[in-house]
Amino acid sequence: MPVEENARPLNWSRFVLAGMMVLAVESIGHGYPPTPVPVEIPQVSLEPVPSDGSKAPPNENRVTPPPGEGTPSSPSGSARQREFSGPTQKPDSEKSFWEKVPPVQPFPRAGNFFNAPSGQGFYTLFDFVRDRELSNRPKNPYLQWGQNANPSFNLDFRFLDDPDNTQFDLFDPLKRVHVGDNWLFSTGGEVRDRYATIQNPTLYNKKPQAGADDTFNLFRTRVYGDLWYRDQFRFFVEFITADSSHQAIPAASTDVEQNDFLNLFVELKLLTLDDHGVYARIGRQELLFGSQRLVSPSDWSNTRRTFQGVRASWHNDTIEEDAFVVNPVVPDPGRISSIDDKQVFAGNWFKYRFNKDSSIDLYYLYLDNTNPGVAKGRYGATGAYDVNTVGSRLVGEQNQFLWDFEGAVQFGGWANQSIFAGFGVAGLGYYFKDVPTTPTLWAYYDYASGDPNPNKTNVHRTFGTLFPFGHSYFAGLDAIGRQNINDLHLEYAMFPAKWVRATLGYHVLSLDSAKDALYNTSGGVVRQDPTGRAGKDVGEAISTTVQFHLDNHQIFFVGYSHLFGGRFIKQTAVTPGAAKDLDALWVQYTFKW
Repeated sequence: MPVEENARPLNWSRFVLAGMMVLAVESIGHGYPPTPVPVEIPQVSLEPVPSDGSKAPPNENRVTPPPGEGTPSSPSGSARQREFSGPTQKPDSEKSFWEKVPPVQPFPRAGNFFNAPSGQGFYTLFDFVRDRELSNRPKNPYLQWGQNANPSFNLDFRFLDDPDNTQFDLFDPLKRVHVGDNWLFSTGGEVRDRYATIQNPTLYNKKPQAGADDTFNLFRTRVYGDLWYRDQFRFFVEFITADSSHQAIPAASTDVEQNDFLNLFVELKLLTLDDHGVYARIGRQELLFGSQRLVSPSDWSNTRRTFQGVRASWHNDTIEEDAFVVNPVVPDPGRISSIDDKQVFAGNWFKYRFNKDSSIDLYYLYLDNTNPGVAKGRYGATGAYDVNTVGSRLVGEQNQFLWDFEGAVQFGGWANQSIFAGFGVAGLGYYFKDVPTTPTLWAYYDYASGDPNPNKTNVHRTFGTLFPFGHSYFAGLDAIGRQNINDLHLEYAMFPAKWVRATLGYHVLSLDSAKDALYNTSGGVVRQDPTGRAGKDVGEAISTTVQFHLDNHQIFFVGYSHLFGGRFIKQTAVTPGAAKDLDALWVQYTFKW
């Protein structure tokens, strides 16, 4: 949407205010005080939970970026201390009851994952400034690196119930508030502010985007409430407000969303299998599976992606089984967003863990889109499409060697054509565990099919990207998505300090088919040469990020990406500006509570 003349200026005071607030928190003992602070809650019963009764999710001290981000530390084995007068002892079955609430899904490893350092050291900037070394990485249910892709309903604060906990935080009283014997309430949220300056951000040939530069600010706030009745019933609500300012070109549909529901659902326990519950989640909800190459909330977007429908889940320590039928929710800046009832997204996602470090995913996804003219078929015919995606992913590590293999085929109908397409990923890496800065190096090849003769045969061969976390792949260039693309790339991550992570990526990008288009992360056409004379060379790209873990609530992020446009970019440009390299700088501050 066009920028209003009275758009507010870039508000750097948000960064200053948030920083001052957390400095104040630190000054009054935020973190690990020598003694717990008594909290009196009328008519609240908090029973101690034996620490040996809970099971930690895999990869307890490992961080794996979803694309650009990491895994939360394991929550088991530690908890807060509070002073209560005369708690009553209960049978073992009753004492361990709340250990399974909520039924948290361990955060899946994303592409080019890395292992964070552990052992004694400084894990935040404030630890370093205050000369406070910790014996190991602190427990932190939030993702400690990159974007906070993990949905709020999957945050795990169960360690706060353990009476042997020695880790304390100012916001503990907001988490796991036991009301009587049967009710549990938590609340929290996030504030995020991002400044961006980008040259030729969309690579579009059409005005006003063609060759335009943009400098803008994106700001969002999320607040959630989570209420459980035993492990039988859950009500979860999360609000979001997102805004933008100073955009020189029309804002993306995901940039602005004022006072809306991001998540709004009830969850019911249907039955128990193998001592683990089968749950049905009904309502508005985010979806995140596997590498997030196909299904993700897309945290880089200012609004995050969400759906509305039904999901059934059963998880134990080895197996995760999820099935869902939902409609995408379409952001609407002016009112409460509604679903697109002409799109139905359904699927089944199965994960099996061989051990704590290695797993396999098997999945089937179905998308039916009956919006008029959404698919352009043979000889210009338009219509609907339905696409089936069948795929698998093998990911893991052993003896410091890392691997990530994923692939899928697609079939179905596209207007007056049939669909046959696919994508594949092959990645091998190594974790230098005993080297200073604990670096990780990856070599990857990404492929997504294109159509050698678009709209001229009986078969549509361009892979459909579905609902991905696009920014975390392809050098962080949102103008390039997983359709008709080849990407040979190296990824390097290191930790100059335990609270600082730096990454560097190098990409060689080319089209699969010279006659097919270059597509962005949303599956939209960026530019195309139907003759194929412009060739396949999209160019070479570099990307780098530096992330500073200020404390358990704050992350400061700086990212830079540059595409050195190849022959395809230069020869398809309709204006001199459209031939410019894509150059992007981001500065982002996040506060989570």
